[in-house]
Formats: sequence, C-alpha cells, structure tokens
Amino acid sequence: MIELMTSAVIWARTLDAATSLLLVALGGYLCIRSGVFNIGLEGTMIFGCFAAVAGGFWATNWTIGVVSALAAGILVTGILAVAAVWLRADVLLVGLAVNLLGLGGTALLLQWFFDIRGGFTSQRVRPLPRVDLPGVDAVPWLGTVLSGRTVLTYSAWLLTAAVVVWLGFTRSGMALRAVGLRTEIAEASGVSVRRTRSVALLVGGALVGLGGAQLALGDVAQFSENMTSGRGFVALAMVLIAARRAWTLLPLSVGFAVFDVLGLSLQSEGLPSELSYVLPYAAALVVLLVARVWSVRVSRASDESWAGAAEGRRAHA
Repeated sequence: MIELMTSAVIWARTLDAATSLLLVALGGYLCIRSGVFNIGLEGTMIFGCFAAVAGGFWATNWTIGVVSALAAGILVTGILAVAAVWLRADVLLVGLAVNLLGLGGTALLLQWFFDIRGGFTSQRVRPLPRVDLPGVDAVPWLGTVLSGRTVLTYSAWLLTAAVVVWLGFTRSGMALRAVGLRTEIAEASGVSVRRTRSVALLVGGALVGLGGAQLALGDVAQFSENMTSGRGFVALAMVLIAARRAWTLLPLSVGFAVFDVLGLSLQSEGLPSELSYVLPYAAALVVLLVARVWSVRVSRASDESWAGAAEGRRAHA
C-alpha cells in the first residue's frame, strides 16, 4: 500500500483522473453560485464524452473532438437554462431529466451513428496530446507526475485560478455572486437575474463538456455506455463541500481521484472490483459528513460568541 501511495505513476494517473472531475466541478460551481442547483452534471458530462469521440472520429482531429464536447455541454445546459430559468420549471426535475436523457440518449446515439452497442473506439479518434514541461520533466519523480499531462489538465489548473480571481475581484463576478445570494438586491442594482444565470449555465456547461472530453480522450480515446460512472455526482458533492471557496475544488478533485486510481490498482492485490468502484463515492459521503459536522460546530461557536458579546454589552449598559 505504501509503495502504491508513493508511486509516481499512480499520482500521474491521479492528476489525469482529477482533471475531468475538476472541470465538471468548476462548471457546477458557476451554476450554483448563480443560484441554480444543477444536478444534471452527469448527463451533460456523458454527452460531452460522446461528442468528443464522435467529433474526433469524423474529423480525425482531437481539437474538433474537444470543440464538439464543449458545444454539446453548452447545448445541454442551454436547454436546462431555457426550461429552468426562463420557463421557471423545477430545476431539480429538469436536471434529473438531463441525467436520464444523457445515459439513455448516448446509448441510442451510439447505435444510430456507429451501429454498435456497449462501446466504440477507432484509430481515427485521436487522444489528447501530452505536454512536456521543460525543466520539470528532468526532475526525478516530480517530472513523471507533473510533466506529460494532457493539455486539458494544465488548462483546468489555469481555469481554476481564473474562476477564483473572476468571482472575487471583478464586477461581473460579484454580480454573479449577488444573483446567487440576494436576487432582489441584484435586480435593484440593475443586474438581469435571468441573463446572468443563463450565461453562468452556458459557461458551466462548456466546462462540463470539457470534462467529458478529458474522460473520453485523455488516455484511451473511446466511448462506452455509462462511462462517467457517477463522476458528475462526485463533482456535485465537491461543489457542495467547496461552498464559497472555489480554490478548494483543485485539492478535492485530486483527493477523490486518488481513491479512484487506488481502487483500480488494488484490484491486482485481490480487492473485489465492486469494492474498488465504491471507494471514491464512499469517500465523498464521508467528506460531506465531516464538512457538515464541522460547519455546524463553527456555526454554533459563532452564535455562542455573538450571544456572549451581546450579553456582555447588556451587562455593561
């Protein structure tokens, strides 16, 4: 077990696996900060997976695959935006419909376009290129882990920093936060709530689509039915854990991904495959529980501190 935890190969695979989680979580984070609880991340992600493989197959180009995944994410969340934001449908029901449509619809599209069931791969589908970092790739262990990752991995790190800076230090980012927290104040300030939420959903959908592209094209370029395997729900859990701290999505994605990679690696040690698939989701439940208990304790401590201060002011008066 110690050898696995210190293996550079394991951590390199972890960063690859964390990329798709991070991109999907960033997309979900923008949605929830705008006041829309988008549970359709799973369905949107698998549509991105299919579009990446289909686009890459027809164009024999990984760039077209990535653009196709991005467009698929925008299209799916655009439908959700129209239904939930403009037509005022129940966002949870719409998100659930997106998930069901993604799981069943991609299986149907796979049969229609490629006349195959289960999964599809082809030499025409190009995987994402790997980028070697000059200077870093020569460093033992660290070079194996950090260098040679996909273009979307490094892009996801930059996008995380961009989201943190944008939400915290720009006028439009603050407007998005205001829409998510107090819609009446945002409207009084002249901010269009519907338009802001729609844009947040579309940008979030693009990021979720990119997460699908990373999953489908990151290692072995292929598509298989239900290949997301609940990753969209894990990303949603990450968003809930992160709360208002967008920067924590990066370490959270690495933390959940390492459970996934270790689970697969431990199969060679005799661990049942079913148990290995459960590990990342069990970890998500545990972290959610710990985060909830911690937040309750902090809230109680804050209330007690406020009550004590108020009592002191009354006694002094």
